[in-house]
Amino acid sequence: MSLTTILIKNLRVDTVIGVYAEEKRGPQALRLDLEMRLDARRAARSDALVDTVDYDEVCAAVRDFGRRERHELLERFSHELAGALMNRFPLRSLSLTAWKSVAGLLPAEIAVRVDIDRAELERAQADEDRHND
Repeated sequence: MSLTTILIKNLRVDTVIGVYAEEKRGPQALRLDLEMRLDARRAARSDALVDTVDYDEVCAAVRDFGRRERHELLERFSHELAGALMNRFPLRSLSLTAWKSVAGLLPAEIAVRVDIDRAELERAQADEDRHND
């Protein structure tokens, strides 16, 4: 089977994130790159939006997540968001890179990349369910 990769680059998401007090005062902008892999053969034949992933809906879900959630670590933000997207959309796998500028703290941009696939997500959820029983 062939998979199609949909790329969304430089998506700006405002969220409250950080360990330090000055970072928690208000939202800061993250820049996200998403690589979503899915079976898009039906969409290639039908030319219908319903047969693929709606990019606008993905972007809206990401921005909504940023508004609702607060995290200290970019790692947690990235993993939680990746899981939420995998649960909401029919993706086979997802690579998500979250970029954060740390002005005044580090003279660099920091990035965290999460790679997750459907089988891995289902195994992790089954493991979590077993531990919670």
